[in-house]
Amino acid sequence: MRRSSGCKIKGSFMKRKTVPVTLAISFAFALQASSGLLGLTKASSVAPGQSFAQSASGTSAGTVTAIVELESQPVVLHQRLTERVPRREIDFESPSASAYESRLDAEHASFKSRAALLSPNVRVRAELRKLANAVSVEVSETELAAIAALPGVKRVELAKEVHATLDTSVPLINAPALWDRLGGIGAAGQGVKIAILDTGIDIANPLFSDAGFTMPDGFPKTNNVSGSLVNNKVIVAKSFLTTGASAADQNGHGSNVAGIAAGSVASSPLGMISGVAPMAYLGNYRVLSASGSGRTDLIAQAIEEAVADGFDVLNMSFGGDADADLDIASRAAENAVASGRVVVIAAGNNGSGAMTVTSPGIAPSAITVAATTNGHLVGPVITVDQPAPVDASLTRIGSASGNAVALDDSLKLMPYVYVDAQGRGCNVLPAGSLSGKAALIERGICAFADKVSNAAAAGARAVIIFNKDSSEGADGGETVINMDVAGTVIPSLFVPRSAGLALRDFAAAHPSATLSISPIGSRAATSDVLAGFSSHGPSSIEELKPDVAAPGVVIYSAAIKNGDPSTGVVDPSGFLAINGTSQATPHVAGSAALLKQLHPLWTPAQIKSALTNSATDVFTSTDKSTRAGVLATGAGRIDLARASSVDATISPASLSFGIKKLKKKDVSLTLDLNITNQLDVQNSFGIAIEQLDPGDGITLTPSTDVAVIPGGQSSTVTITISALRGSERRDYTGYVLITDASQTLRVPYWVRYVKRRS
Repeated sequence: MRRSSGCKIKGSFMKRKTVPVTLAISFAFALQASSGLLGLTKASSVAPGQSFAQSASGTSAGTVTAIVELESQPVVLHQRLTERVPRREIDFESPSASAYESRLDAEHASFKSRAALLSPNVRVRAELRKLANAVSVEVSETELAAIAALPGVKRVELAKEVHATLDTSVPLINAPALWDRLGGIGAAGQGVKIAILDTGIDIANPLFSDAGFTMPDGFPKTNNVSGSLVNNKVIVAKSFLTTGASAADQNGHGSNVAGIAAGSVASSPLGMISGVAPMAYLGNYRVLSASGSGRTDLIAQAIEEAVADGFDVLNMSFGGDADADLDIASRAAENAVASGRVVVIAAGNNGSGAMTVTSPGIAPSAITVAATTNGHLVGPVITVDQPAPVDASLTRIGSASGNAVALDDSLKLMPYVYVDAQGRGCNVLPAGSLSGKAALIERGICAFADKVSNAAAAGARAVIIFNKDSSEGADGGETVINMDVAGTVIPSLFVPRSAGLALRDFAAAHPSATLSISPIGSRAATSDVLAGFSSHGPSSIEELKPDVAAPGVVIYSAAIKNGDPSTGVVDPSGFLAINGTSQATPHVAGSAALLKQLHPLWTPAQIKSALTNSATDVFTSTDKSTRAGVLATGAGRIDLARASSVDATISPASLSFGIKKLKKKDVSLTLDLNITNQLDVQNSFGIAIEQLDPGDGITLTPSTDVAVIPGGQSSTVTITISALRGSERRDYTGYVLITDASQTLRVPYWVRYVKRRS
């Protein structure tokens, strides 16, 4: 994974900066013992009338790809404004939509002819009309400023390059409770379509079996040599890559994500598993190459095609540095929601700190997802064999394997020793000192690969690395890391700190101790703990994000069988357990599909409300003594038993009061909540406030304590937050509680007071 700063960029919308983005990649390989995260360089945008040299100093001369947005509205916004009867979903095939799109065709043609006069070698890479009115062009840097100044050009930004960054988790979010309401697992998700924008989907994996599926009318759809990549479940295979490669998954990330969202019921080495919506259709919209790279202009094009193809839910498990404004992919995501589609996006893997949520997860109408721990650990299992008696804590220790050497069943009855209490295995070890043994080493000081190589040089058969103390970093303690140990030649594993200390102490007391390693297994773990890598809000555009959380730690799903395990999700079994907000996101996408099946006429905002406002608590540690904050998890971890039984939907699903100056006078802010009674009969809802971090002089007040709403009708409640001028300047968060006789729904809120605006 590469780290992105998530910093706010000053400047106007027309002159904002853009930056390379990285996937909220699931496997989150750590390259160093400390943080293990690579840095990123920044590229810049070009505004009309601004020279490229001014806007992107330091960029070498050559060809660039720029997204030129034209003045007219895209089809989705035009139709929203001109249709007499608002539709829940935009019909892009209607006569009026088609006629307007023809007008945009003429606008595009005019722009392209003018651009060709200025730059005879200009190359059109993509054209968008439905969700954005834009043309992506490849052009020389010296000619871009002139193109930006053409009549009819509204905005220009450089395309960003993106890099690739079931089991117990399905019951954890209470999916089976909703399956029962839909007719059982054999009907869960039936007829709903989920688009996966990622590295592709491997239809040979059992999770994408099409047994029991019938190809819907108008499908399959492909856009190149991808005809062999579809079946009656994966009904679209389209590629959006500069290389023109097919939609085949050469990385494994997309297959893993798709399996979580809607994998069919399948047999795996751990037993029978499935995705959240196992009977849903899947669409493979490949936007990332084998190395995990792609471009925002082509991602926007893929979003537009997924909407035009009629997909109900779009899943995007990627993200990158966020600016003070929405980029082309974020705007396309926002307009996809306006067209009636649910869009679910990863919050990012940048960890704690203000404004680390990545783009396009900053899109306000999308459902942005944080990651929490799963109910078990899946992966290699370590068991101490002798001498007896062996405590239960030393049996079936869950671990994660390094990404260089595959495990097999040969690692049995190995003597093991704790290596180098001070140097942590980072120094050269005496030749032959570890011959035939497993080396137990503490994380820290040097790279994982150095530890493994040093142990191998001393004759070790395998290496077990246990985590550093949590005082050395937020990802210490019980966090499980997927190690990048590329280039090493012996198997390596990573275990939580408590397990490593128990192994160390047993070896000290029993020098003859042996252990065995099984390639795959599982053991119970504490669920609903915030993942240390999960990005925090608010967003760079001053909105409350993330919206919800879902399991994203050690999630067992599909993998490709052949490929580079150091850069992809690869395992000979076809299955692998990995970590990331990438894995949390498809849990929510599959959940949205089930709610769409249960409530076909619900809008994306209603589905977002049901998932958000019914969410349950997330905690900061395994003892579950402290709840995680709103800026870490939004409303909390999704719960489908609750989401499928809400008595009301609420708009907006969260309240963002923003960043406000508090200096010489008191400040009072108001926002409205629209509450829709989903029952057929009149219902009374109590309105209350829960302040998670109250402060002197800060008060929140609803306009009424009780809202009495007729069946199927709506009512508005105004929430006022007041701050005295002497109040502490910081973030304030909490919930508006909306309670009836059967449930309490929570609307998270956030405000930040500052002395002055920068």
